[in-house]
Amino acid sequence: MRNEKENSWQIVWILAKTDFKLRYQSSLLGFLWVILKPLSTFAILSLVFTNVFKGGHAYSMGMFTGIILWNFFSEGTMAGMISFSMKSHIVKKIFIPRWIIVVASSINVLLNFIINLFVLAIFYIIYGITPGIPYILIGLYYCLLTYLIVVTFSFFIAPLFPKLRDLNQIWEVILVAGFYTAPIIYPMEIMPPHVQTLLYLNPMTFIIVHIKSVLINQQFIFPFHDLIFTLIVILGFIASLFVFKKTSRRVAEYI
Repeated sequence: MRNEKENSWQIVWILAKTDFKLRYQSSLLGFLWVILKPLSTFAILSLVFTNVFKGGHAYSMGMFTGIILWNFFSEGTMAGMISFSMKSHIVKKIFIPRWIIVVASSINVLLNFIINLFVLAIFYIIYGITPGIPYILIGLYYCLLTYLIVVTFSFFIAPLFPKLRDLNQIWEVILVAGFYTAPIIYPMEIMPPHVQTLLYLNPMTFIIVHIKSVLINQQFIFPFHDLIFTLIVILGFIASLFVFKKTSRRVAEYI
């Protein structure tokens, strides 16, 4: 049993590493796109909104942190959704546990995210924002929660996509709406209390608000809320495992 689990994780790593290498292989700038994509988004939004929301380096780094986290969530959920279709040649010809394909797609995106975290850290140093080790660890904890949300969503939706191909178009629209309902560009404080409550329906709102507070202001916001949110994420992840086990059995028939 132990060897079987080790082999499964070896397959996960091989698939993730191969996808990571192939992702930018035929592009002119290649691997640099991992860094250039969030940087370009940050540069454009910073030029537009820095003069609107006065906050100096703290505002800029809060926005950059939110952009990188949102890109991770957006790319991770999209990759997880289409993972079976992208690996249809494997699903049809080789029997491997279905979860391997979904998790491998998420790890591929996770590798990009880790690289972006190093870039983000450099900007924190350049701008003179240096949170202590406890705050950095809490920030990484929020990153872990984001990854769990990505995997949970992927387990729920990946088996459905081969049957319902319109899901990716629908999800793209939802992601655009989600980007503007999460407090990435604007400070959460400018919203009326009743609107803030609605914005928290987007799970990334909670993570982005709290990680900004921890890394930029070195403040914890209501630790009890973190416990409740973590419990919800874990319960959602457990539920997704049961649903995935049932819905992924016949996925090869619809690819």
